[in-house]
Amino acid sequence: MKFNFTRVYIMWNNYLKIAWRTLLKDRTYSSINILGLTVGLASCMLIGTVVLDELSYDSFWKHKHNLYRILQVDTTAGVEGKIEAAFMNLGNELKENFPEVKVAGKVTKSGYRFRLKETDKESIQMNLIQADTNVWEMLDFHVLEGVPQQYVAGIGNLVVSESFSADYFAGESPVGKIIYSVSPYQDETRPFLITGVIADIPSNSYLRADGMQVTLPSSRGLSREGWGFYEEQLMLMEPHADMVAFEAKVNHWYRDFITEASDETKKRVPVYEFQPVQEIYLHSDFASQPIKGKLSNVYIFSGIAVLLLLIASINFINLSAARAVRRIREIGVRKVLGAGRKQLVIQILCESLLFFLIASIFASVLYALSLAHLESFLGHKLEVNLLENGLLLLTCTQGVILLGVLAGAYPAWMVSGFAVGNSLKNRFGSQMSSSVPVIRRALVTTQFFFALLVLIGTLTVWSQMRFLGEKELGYDPSRVLSISFFSTGGKESPLKQQITQLSGVENVSLSSWIPTQGAASVTKQVKHPDNPDQSIAVNYIIGDSDLPLVLGFHLIEGRLFDVREDNDKFDPNALLEEVKVEKTAEGQAAALMTASTSRLLGVTELGGYRADLGIKTIGIVEDFHSISLRDPIKPTVLLASNEMNYASLLIKVREGSEAGILRHLTSIWSQYYPEKPMEFNWLDELVNAQYEKEKMQAQLFSFFAVLMLFLAALGVFGLVVHATEQRIKEIGVRRVLGASLGNILYLFSLDYMMLVAIGLLVASPLAWYGMNRWLEGFAYRISLQWWMFVGSGAIALAVALFTVGVQVWRSAHINPAHSLRSE
Repeated sequence: MKFNFTRVYIMWNNYLKIAWRTLLKDRTYSSINILGLTVGLASCMLIGTVVLDELSYDSFWKHKHNLYRILQVDTTAGVEGKIEAAFMNLGNELKENFPEVKVAGKVTKSGYRFRLKETDKESIQMNLIQADTNVWEMLDFHVLEGVPQQYVAGIGNLVVSESFSADYFAGESPVGKIIYSVSPYQDETRPFLITGVIADIPSNSYLRADGMQVTLPSSRGLSREGWGFYEEQLMLMEPHADMVAFEAKVNHWYRDFITEASDETKKRVPVYEFQPVQEIYLHSDFASQPIKGKLSNVYIFSGIAVLLLLIASINFINLSAARAVRRIREIGVRKVLGAGRKQLVIQILCESLLFFLIASIFASVLYALSLAHLESFLGHKLEVNLLENGLLLLTCTQGVILLGVLAGAYPAWMVSGFAVGNSLKNRFGSQMSSSVPVIRRALVTTQFFFALLVLIGTLTVWSQMRFLGEKELGYDPSRVLSISFFSTGGKESPLKQQITQLSGVENVSLSSWIPTQGAASVTKQVKHPDNPDQSIAVNYIIGDSDLPLVLGFHLIEGRLFDVREDNDKFDPNALLEEVKVEKTAEGQAAALMTASTSRLLGVTELGGYRADLGIKTIGIVEDFHSISLRDPIKPTVLLASNEMNYASLLIKVREGSEAGILRHLTSIWSQYYPEKPMEFNWLDELVNAQYEKEKMQAQLFSFFAVLMLFLAALGVFGLVVHATEQRIKEIGVRRVLGASLGNILYLFSLDYMMLVAIGLLVASPLAWYGMNRWLEGFAYRISLQWWMFVGSGAIALAVALFTVGVQVWRSAHINPAHSLRSE
């Protein structure tokens, strides 16, 4: 049979013309359909962009399939003992001993402050990659200016990003210029030579930075005593290296390598794992890694995107089905004139595709307008953009077409299935009358099921956030100003004394620990009193005698520190040594112990010396949370020491004096440390900042819940419109016979109350399981309460009843003389 292009063109042109006229004929339905689809598609596109961006981290490196980070695991501490660093130069030692390793080197992240001129007072914050020269063989940076691969000896080598160059060296080349780093740890500025400019590192990398500080590889050899300094290291492996076999060989080799280690060290030999660079972002939860994500969030947001799209599609199906009621006679006439079922199906599918096409155009505009706001909310640029990626755009287009066909399939089947006789009499057939309402109610129930899942999740997340904000921490972070760590240079005592004399200051403490920023100053492994084969990691927090007063620790038994007994000669490194002989009374370190620690270690009397701990306990304080509530409280001991080479300042400020205290502090600081920047934070803000991601998640959940309820309300509207159009005469008769508006509203609302109830019954167990899994990420968490499920159901029911009430009220106010006409 010869293909007739002209005939096909005319046929499809007619289909589209009829579809367009149908769209314009009922603008209310069309507007609601397009609005629902636009919101659903735009939301799905935005969430999809975030998900794809999360999955794309570090996938742009040339050697991504052969690049690994070394992880070290303390086997006595299990998962908690895993760190993202290893002993210095381990990677290079592995390169010398294993042919599978091509290159290895230090690659880590750190914050720096620079002055463009040595005499400047203001400094610029830069987040830098710290790497040795081997980095050029592992990571393929795009060099724009200079030859940064050639290391310049005798001065710090700095490579800056294109954006940094444009911001601070506009119109000139920064290569060859010298800028100066300032640090709380340095008394003088340090010069850095800018050796090159590289293209901006894409945002979808855990190494996102403003540039790179390059050094020569360390000459320090790997210790055979089983200890050393830690640094983060990457390794470039040979293609197709068997990493499972390599990991086993490395760990066996290292046990044989530490020939000079003590017997105690050999009992706790760490094992090494090798993490693919593409897994670092989503599969790391290290406190010192600032840029990290969660795979669970990818699953959650992917699910929400699918749910939003499903709800929008269900809306379209319900509204299309409801509108089909008005077209019964039209379908009958078309069948009488010779239209077959296939032609009617194609016609309805054309209308469906037209709706999806128009909605996708509006959704694309909404997506483009919202992208900048989304990036601002997330705090970084999204490297994945659906409108700029041809392959993704083509995939989205194909998805929209497929979705339009699938969403139009049910209305097409329903409309084309009308019998001619019933169609001309403006009524359904018996089979259609029984199946259509069931399908439509099932679809609306599905919508509420999805919306209730997200609603319950939203209430759970906000409840957990409230719990985190209200839970007692064991100390008082309010009105405490923390000045970040600095090298004291022997000036800490007069600095503290001068700050204490300020009128707005209650108390001041020098500390080697800041709450929320690490669990302790030093950690020591001691034997479990009930199980000698098991060790306990005890955290030592070192500060002066005023630390308990500044933070408001609660004393249970004994006493706090006395300034006269500060351990002036105390050496924190001595804690790591095994103590064999009990010290004299003068040499014993006075310490406070938390209540749970005293119970765990069996401390029943105060004043006695513990050789394994190296302390004399003088008091018991209540447990406190040194880090976030995601982690359980750990065994903790507080030691008093006046002499600290590196310390932070914790300043308790009187209420009402917060605003003026910083000006005086800046003046005092500049007297003692004119070249060191003063970096400060309010402690309560640091506590709250620990849960920024959860707060962002709660906000997103709330937004998605509102969207889903809005779309579900559109679905209910479609069903109510259909019901009221079918029962318009019944409503007129009831009004004539004296039925009140409340009676009619109750009659129509009963079905929807049942649909919400069914949705709640199905959603509750799934939501209970899912949110319990989410809460497992917190050591201290709420329990799911009945009101979260009932409250979610009540919100959904209120939305449904409001939607039903509006349409029923409109229908009930139609003059019965009009609704009871035969036509």
